[in-house]
Amino acid sequence: MKKLLTALAFAALAAQPALAEDTTGVNRAAGGVADAVTSPAKVVEGISQDTQAYGPVGLVSGTVKGGVRAAGQLATGAANVGVGVVETVTEPFND
Repeated sequence: MKKLLTALAFAALAAQPALAEDTTGVNRAAGGVADAVTSPAKVVEGISQDTQAYGPVGLVSGTVKGGVRAAGQLATGAANVGVGVVETVTEPFND
């Protein structure tokens, strides 16, 4: 998964000057990569918030809540990478 994200990020950034005058797709792909890479931090954030709010029980509930948020952010990031790459590659044909 990590290699795939790295390859997609590199492809999106490398395609910017060659293929796209409009950088909307590249920006979307870059934002998606950032979301995907930072998604594990949502688990830590969830644990921290729930531990402060609920004490030791927050370790369990925070892990579950953080995991769900991380999965959502990862899915959104992956979708944005895919859409951004497609937008970047098809931009020359839209003119």
